[in-house]
Amino acid sequence: MNKSHVDALTGLPTYGVLRSHLETLLNTVSPSEMVGILFIEFEDISHFNDAFGYNADKSILLDLVEHIRTLFSDALFARIGTYSFVVVKETSTTEELISLSQNIINLLREPLSFQKNLLYVSAAIGIAHTENREEVSPLLLVKQAEYAMREAKQQGINRIVVSRHKELLSTQDELRLLKDLPYAIEREEIYFVYQGQFNYGTSTFVGAEILARWEHPDLGMIPPSVFIPLAEKNGMITPLMTRTLIEAASMFEKLELRGKHTFSLSINLPFQVLMEESFVDTLGFLSDAYNLAGRHLTFEIMEDTIPDHLESFSSRLTEIKSLGFKLAVDDYGTGHTSLTYLQYFPVDYIKIDRSFITGIQKEHKRFMLFKSIVDMADALELEVIAEGVETEEENEILLYYFDHLTVQGFLYSRPSKAENFLSLLSS
Repeated sequence: MNKSHVDALTGLPTYGVLRSHLETLLNTVSPSEMVGILFIEFEDISHFNDAFGYNADKSILLDLVEHIRTLFSDALFARIGTYSFVVVKETSTTEELISLSQNIINLLREPLSFQKNLLYVSAAIGIAHTENREEVSPLLLVKQAEYAMREAKQQGINRIVVSRHKELLSTQDELRLLKDLPYAIEREEIYFVYQGQFNYGTSTFVGAEILARWEHPDLGMIPPSVFIPLAEKNGMITPLMTRTLIEAASMFEKLELRGKHTFSLSINLPFQVLMEESFVDTLGFLSDAYNLAGRHLTFEIMEDTIPDHLESFSSRLTEIKSLGFKLAVDDYGTGHTSLTYLQYFPVDYIKIDRSFITGIQKEHKRFMLFKSIVDMADALELEVIAEGVETEEENEILLYYFDHLTVQGFLYSRPSKAENFLSLLSS
């Protein structure tokens, strides 16, 4: 194989080989089979260099590759990014692709031995496959799997997601979405839904998270995992945040008309917006203009966006707190936030990622990890919201052992438009 077609570190095929292989498969695969893609992205393991020395991450990555490649002998395995890999496999069922992905995750749950130390590395896996081969290109198929991987990453550690966004991911459609985003905000194609947060102690909804949705007039529903990165790419994330704050102000007025004066609303705050030089001034202006001062508004910051250089980050959080708003660390447990950060950052809540809740009634270790996070939060006088409560069994365990918690999930409230959510509160 030509050297330019081989990754220098791992010896795996590169993207050029992957693309050529996919083109061949898409033209030759039998009608009873389909082409499947697994897009695997490992967590950033460069932090191991601090403990084990320069280039330790490369040695660890090589060990990971050697472990994983033993799981499939009849598939192409290619490296297409620093921590990004793609598996291409002919298959007859989606279940076979899911099973293969689960085997990879199971392998990652076992510790990796490195320099007489046991290390754990997590990953997110997105799956895509062909259904209508006449309309699928190699680039489109890889993009489908990549977007699914991003969605898996948002759900927590070691998650698997099967692509459902086939119609959105061509290069032409991505360019169109980038162009249409500003108009979507102006024309209110992008709208907002609310997912309630239920408190066990009071047996009532005490808050809600505001989530953006986009219904494109031609392409239909565009998932947040697609349009939020595009908004960040084309500079529309700040206007979208402004629109979200105006939406929050409107909802607070509706809540107060119903006598709910202490109800809280939370908004995801992208790191890119948070660190803009003008953000605090803009927030202060909007707070005055839309009567947000004194309202129970919380900004959620994704744990994995907390930077290595913390002084300016901490200072910005303090400025937001000075305006009277609260702060939460979202998806807690999926990143590398240390206890020191929680001690010195001016945060009020941690939202425990759903990966600690799913199946908690079956796995004692998962229960003990969840309990340790709750105990730590109690010791630091932080409020806790448990995300992703979706089954009665999960709910029963949490309610029995943690009867002071606030929970968020489909069991209590699916995301719904403002009027439907207000009806839920009334009932």
